Amino acid sequence: MFQRHQHAPRCVYLLADSLDSILAACEDLLTQQADPSRLLRLELAAITHVLQARRYLEDIEAAEPTVVDQCVLFLAGTAALDLEHLRSGRTLHRRSVMPISDDYLIGHQMPLGILAQLAAAMLDALEAHFVLYGDEHVQPPANAAIPITEVSSPG
Repeated sequence: MFQRHQHAPRCVYLLADSLDSILAACEDLLTQQADPSRLLRLELAAITHVLQARRYLEDIEAAEPTVVDQCVLFLAGTAALDLEHLRSGRTLHRRSVMPISDDYLIGHQMPLGILAQLAAAMLDALEAHFVLYGDEHVQPPANAAIPITEVSSPG
């Protein structure tokens, strides 16, 4: 039977944070109204987090085939956003303001919906293999009362 690892290496937590940030940037882009400067900042944030995630993937140990397979898929799927690929000559042209949808091309390279799916699938693979956020059943709710023990006064 498959058991999740309780202690993940630091790179796994950093990768999970980058993947969460990619998903947040994608979600923010989908809610974006016609503000070109904010649109550019969100695109650059998404690309930056993809580049960070790709770097953290290099440090993941190749012990679990499921995680490795998903890493390869993420790397292949995001290759268009690799820094070397982006530098290879395509210039970013100003786009006309258009509604943002899953088909919107991040960095003129990759559909927003595909990037979100790749990041979510990679995060799901990590969560299936490692205990990243703990078990909700073990932690008390944030608004739970904390019991106070009585302390007897000396003498």
